[in-house]
Amino acid sequence: MTRRKPVRRPSRPAHRSARGPARATRPAAKPAAQKIPTALLVIGHGSRVVDANKVLDQVAVALRREFRGLVVEACFLDIAQPDVQAGLDRCVTQGARRVLFVPYFLYLGGHVGRDLPDHIIQGRDRHPGLEIRIAPHLGFDRRVVGVASDRIRHGLKAGGWSS
Repeated sequence: MTRRKPVRRPSRPAHRSARGPARATRPAAKPAAQKIPTALLVIGHGSRVVDANKVLDQVAVALRREFRGLVVEACFLDIAQPDVQAGLDRCVTQGARRVLFVPYFLYLGGHVGRDLPDHIIQGRDRHPGLEIRIAPHLGFDRRVVGVASDRIRHGLKAGGWSS
């Protein structure tokens, strides 16, 4: 017995109306996502040397340009002002309902691993309803190694040393 090849029939629309074949409809538009006011709180260690603390302010200025529309504030974990809780207050005063801690630290030490989570708990207690998260610390990153390499080359050249 010979098998016949199946006949391919043109596909029909699943639904026909009295006016003719069904037309493709556009999916319903999603409601525009409501933008929640968000802040970046850049956190450095802090120093008794006032000029050293200005570096973190420069970082905050650069991040404001990079993340337009977000509140960006700088604060310090130790020694210098504003401290972390004052930094959170500044963010909230500017309307932030979400704050991302941005630790400007190379290492995951006690400050990043213990102190910043404690500040998150304090901040949530002081500002009920405020959502607070923490971004990863700088850590190992080839881009940071590249910056260190540039500084090394500069130092070698300035000392008249060959590499």
